[in-house]
Amino acid sequence: MAKIHDYTVLKTDGQFEIRQYKNFLTASVETDGEREEAISKGFRILFKYISGENRNKESISMTVPVMQKSSGNNKWNIFFVVPKKFDLQNVPQPNDQSIKIKNNADLKVIVITFSGLFSDSNIKENEMKIRNYIKEKGLKIEDHAIYAGYNAPWTPWFLKRNEVLFRLVN
Repeated sequence: MAKIHDYTVLKTDGQFEIRQYKNFLTASVETDGEREEAISKGFRILFKYISGENRNKESISMTVPVMQKSSGNNKWNIFFVVPKKFDLQNVPQPNDQSIKIKNNADLKVIVITFSGLFSDSNIKENEMKIRNYIKEKGLKIEDHAIYAGYNAPWTPWFLKRNEVLFRLVN
């Protein structure tokens, strides 16, 4: 699995970072259900796409993190970053019409990185920490958090890397 590290750290303050990401493509699918159920459903759909179930019948390298963002009412967008060798002109088009390929312009985010399980309780604890920091610093964000998990399920919990990100708005 390739890691996406195409960002610049603009500021570090303890466990928080402000990052600037360059343009990148994502493949996403909307699913519903509880968070863990939704990510499992969405991952399976996206895995088929990168395994060659696309119009080119081309395998695409898996990248990490796998991310999810609530769109409200128990609906979730599950997505991953498409490898840099692709752009909107040459990215394999999905056979499954529920998969959307999106170009993301430069993106500025605030992030907290934490270890442990990618569990609701661990995510919520860290989301609260970053929301408190955001409020304290008077930063403006998009309302819904992005949850990012970097590791395979069999990775020992103490070696797992996870993040909660918020898009900063000017």
